[in-house]
Amino acid sequence: MRKRPEKTEQTKADIKEAFWRLYAAKPIEKITVGEVCELAGYNRGTFYLHFHDLYDLIANIEAELLSGMTTCVESCMKRLQRDSSKLSCIAACKDVVLYYERNKSYITVLLGEDGDPSFVYRLKDNLKPLWREYVVGEVTDRSESEIDLLLEYALAGTLFMISRWLANPGTTSAPQLAHLIYDCSIKDVRTRAE
Repeated sequence: MRKRPEKTEQTKADIKEAFWRLYAAKPIEKITVGEVCELAGYNRGTFYLHFHDLYDLIANIEAELLSGMTTCVESCMKRLQRDSSKLSCIAACKDVVLYYERNKSYITVLLGEDGDPSFVYRLKDNLKPLWREYVVGEVTDRSESEIDLLLEYALAGTLFMISRWLANPGTTSAPQLAHLIYDCSIKDVRTRAE
């Protein structure tokens, strides 16, 4: 009997969702596979068909998010390469902000106070080369180590702004946040890199 791919994907999605509901409320060390299975409505055997353990499960979720976030930012940066006007930058920032908003339940936890610090480091490592290429460019009087520190600072600030924005919905619109990211990060990095 062959497994149907859509059923397999739905099962994995159900398990991930159940895990995330628990992980949003308590640390991974306090979660059991049994709790995840009970909440998802599957048995332990089904869990182990798809994941080795809870750490494999969270690594899977994080890898999907990192890939999606990186792809979204890269798409926006490529668009900026064609048109780097302020309006285009703000529109691109808004697209990224909206991606984060769609994945809010995951990103709020991972970027929050009790989140996974290694996720933030991996995210910045994925985004730095994109910012280096599309925001800073080739013409700069700064050394590579200075550029690296400048990008580290800008990305940390940007991710913190997005994290706070997601944690406090309704206080600032997505376009307003995009303007802030442009002014405080993109424009600032470009200016300081010259």
